[in-house]
Amino acid sequence: MRKEIVIAGFGGQGIQRIGKTLAKVLDSRGLLVSLRSSYGPEVYGGASSSQVVVKNSLEDWPEVLMVDILVAMSQEGYNAWISKTSLGSKVFFDVDMVKTVPLPHAHQYSIPATKVADKLGHRIVANMVMLGVLSAVIGFSSLETLVGVIKKEAGKFSEVNLKAVKEGYKLGGVDEMPIADNALPWRG
Repeated sequence: MRKEIVIAGFGGQGIQRIGKTLAKVLDSRGLLVSLRSSYGPEVYGGASSSQVVVKNSLEDWPEVLMVDILVAMSQEGYNAWISKTSLGSKVFFDVDMVKTVPLPHAHQYSIPATKVADKLGHRIVANMVMLGVLSAVIGFSSLETLVGVIKKEAGKFSEVNLKAVKEGYKLGGVDEMPIADNALPWRG
């Protein structure tokens, strides 16, 4: 089962962190994953995207062709990738950062990631709020697995990142850990 995921925003939002964490979680489940990062020459403010592709085989094309799941953390990211969505695509966007257009072929989810992160006192963790929502809604991992990967990756910042992921998971409609790691990697 091939799934193509794009996380798009601007430098400084943690776009690469979402992609890397997502790829590690999927890899920990034994799925074949490729990760491609793209960002402008500016460290903060320039366009940034991360492509995560779950592949059927090592020979499968490693880059996104049509977006199954789009996470848009900025207007520019939304505009750059929305035309590559298809029938049944899921689009998660930060409601404070993105103005959407009607899409009859895709499901769009308005997520207050920046607002939740601000309430936690750290706007920088809006990316982890979004990752928590994505995990809960799509069902690619249990909260327990996601927390384990973040603890390894976030180091001294793991506490605030874990709070943000858990808040995002709640926003996605799941308070505990009901999604087994042996479940299908996505919900329809």
